[in-house]
Amino acid sequence: MFRLLVALLSVLPGVALAGGVGAPLLGLRRVVNAGPGNQFEPHVSGSRVVYTHKAGGVGEVRWHDLSTGLHGTIPDSRGYDVIADVSGDSVVFTRMLSTSAIFTYDLKKGGPAVEVAPQPGAHRRGAVIGHHTLVWQDYSFGSRSQPEITTFDLESGVLTRLTQDDLLDRSPAVSADGRVIVWTKCAREFDCDIWMAVAGKDGFETRALTGAQGDESQPQTNGQVVVYTSTRLEQGKPTQDIYWQAVEGGPEYRLALPGLDANPLLSGSLLVFERQDPSGRTLNTEVVLFDMKTQTLYALTRTLRNEHLNDIGVDETGLVHVVWSTQENGFDVRALTLQLPDRTGEDASPLLPTPEEVCAEPGGLSLLSSVTLRRFSGAPQKFQALFPASGKGLLCVDNGFGGTATSLGWVKINGAVVLAPEAFQTGSPLTAQRVQLEGRVQLEAIIDGPSGGSFRMRLYSDVSGVPRGQDPFEGEERLPGQSVVPQVWVSSEPRGTVVLEETPEVAHAGCSQGGSGVFTLGVLLGMVFLAWPRRVQVPARSRRSSRIAR
Repeated sequence: MFRLLVALLSVLPGVALAGGVGAPLLGLRRVVNAGPGNQFEPHVSGSRVVYTHKAGGVGEVRWHDLSTGLHGTIPDSRGYDVIADVSGDSVVFTRMLSTSAIFTYDLKKGGPAVEVAPQPGAHRRGAVIGHHTLVWQDYSFGSRSQPEITTFDLESGVLTRLTQDDLLDRSPAVSADGRVIVWTKCAREFDCDIWMAVAGKDGFETRALTGAQGDESQPQTNGQVVVYTSTRLEQGKPTQDIYWQAVEGGPEYRLALPGLDANPLLSGSLLVFERQDPSGRTLNTEVVLFDMKTQTLYALTRTLRNEHLNDIGVDETGLVHVVWSTQENGFDVRALTLQLPDRTGEDASPLLPTPEEVCAEPGGLSLLSSVTLRRFSGAPQKFQALFPASGKGLLCVDNGFGGTATSLGWVKINGAVVLAPEAFQTGSPLTAQRVQLEGRVQLEAIIDGPSGGSFRMRLYSDVSGVPRGQDPFEGEERLPGQSVVPQVWVSSEPRGTVVLEETPEVAHAGCSQGGSGVFTLGVLLGMVFLAWPRRVQVPARSRRSSRIAR
């Protein structure tokens, strides 16, 4: 049974609308592809969009740059290419041949696509990418009706199976820095929870995020917050809303709006999702945006068609790009570029994007220096460079790049310590630090500790020192905002979590499928089964397995 105590922060019970007016957004609508055939499943990183194009029984992955207008197709398709995702220059997608395999493609280098961790007879689908971390649904371990979740590190070449049980694991997503992985785990239909795996210096720690309070699905994460859809019973009726929790723990928040909400996507503090507003002219699906920082809701589309949301991204200038597919002459891909209101003087946490997100997807930032330090025996290894640079800079350190993570590293700029050993002992594979460059830059780095340790250091020049999102922007319309206050939900019976450790497997040399949008009426009727008591046994290992050094 659902046993919940609800602490409402809004004025009106059951409704989160506060009635105030938020600062408007400036928007520019764009057509990514409205040509012949069907275009669907778009995803975006910075200003680069990838999507699936289907025509004449052939599927291929195409890309489009919203900032330059350039576009192209991933070449040499020997099968049916679908479900692409993108992070920086790296595209990942599923290629259907006699089996289904995961391939990557480098937008900057070009060349043929490369299969990831080839395995005879593999059945892998729905890959997503964050920095150098790939995650997908893997049907290669037994029953094709019960996929497991597998992750692969593009830099270390290590393949890790995150799940190993008799439950249905699906719809994986990964944060932009590759540190947090989330997915849906189902005991049966309409009985699903959200699980997550967080990378540390010794590997992944895996645990449940939600429990018996409802039926959860469609998770996404920005590395700090996990957002998802949940269907729960209120006064005997099923409701479907957007919920979120912090990765480190804390209260569960709900965006309580009339109607059905689904398919949330997250970038920084910006949350976009599909919405069916019962007060609208028709019950079609529209795209809306909620700014968690300002607690403001924006309607991004108002049409008589269904819009199916797929992704949101922020480029290096601070412009926000939302992409979705809509049914016109077949399915087409459209985009809306937004400029956020001026937040000068406000607390900028979390930044949009965060320093870690910029390091993971540097886009058009100018690279001033890049070096990989590896620890050998003897004296500590050192690096020094001297070059002219001024203005704002961004320092990125990838700990464990090309080897194992080190706990003894230093980075100095003009003699001042920017990163001390403590920064290398957090367990995170990526550390980012904003710095000030004062004309003459003396960059130093040192690595010590056990042999085999390594890290990569990159220093970028920021975008002319101009606050992101404040460059001139020729928007065609102003989108008004409405103030909305989330609710805090507290379960009367907190649910403990089961921790599963990863099982590492070394690979051979060589948005995931998030389900449908809003639930249909039949699905809602089926949700009444959630009212019955349920006890689900989740198997867990009794001892720690071997870990992957990251």
